[in-house]
Amino acid sequence: MFNPIEYLIENISWYAPIYNISWVLFMIYALTLPPLLLWVFHRYAALREIQPPQTWTFHRSAYSYLVGAALVIFGFRLIPYWIFNDKILHFMGGGLSIALIYEYFILNFDVREGNGILSLKRLVNRKYSYFLANLILIFFFSSFFSVFSELYEFVSKYIASFEFDSSGLDTWMDILSNLAGAFIGYFFIWLWKYGTKKT
Repeated sequence: MFNPIEYLIENISWYAPIYNISWVLFMIYALTLPPLLLWVFHRYAALREIQPPQTWTFHRSAYSYLVGAALVIFGFRLIPYWIFNDKILHFMGGGLSIALIYEYFILNFDVREGNGILSLKRLVNRKYSYFLANLILIFFFSSFFSVFSELYEFVSKYIASFEFDSSGLDTWMDILSNLAGAFIGYFFIWLWKYGTKKT
């Protein structure tokens, strides 16, 4: 009979502890840093002039995107390494979570219909142009997210002395896997929310 507790113990342990710590940190990152950034923009008038965020009531209604990102990170963490290799985990787990966090920011900074430094309101009713514009923005957003991940590996290897593949090829493959996954993840979000109706 399938024992879920035994499965979790076995599959959470197939990496060294430093990897498990990294997944916990990324879940915390997904759940806390985006609201922290919103707080900073609420707090300082100069930042509100650049890109005013939505209200905290709106933030709470959109927080499910961050919960979804954390669950994606956790869920793909449980897939045994012999089924999915590291790059597929970056593609599916990292990419989907990036797409969800990106959509959270688009909503909370009112990029879709606002008047800030970034605005998509002229494209809202042209769904394919809107989709393309979001892919361009998610390229930059995914790059930021991926650098955060690779910095963790760098610090773990050179300060904490844990062993990662630190070759340039591995770093670029991780970044490209995250980017491809973010594009695919956003495509499904766009299809669900915008592609099947007038935005």
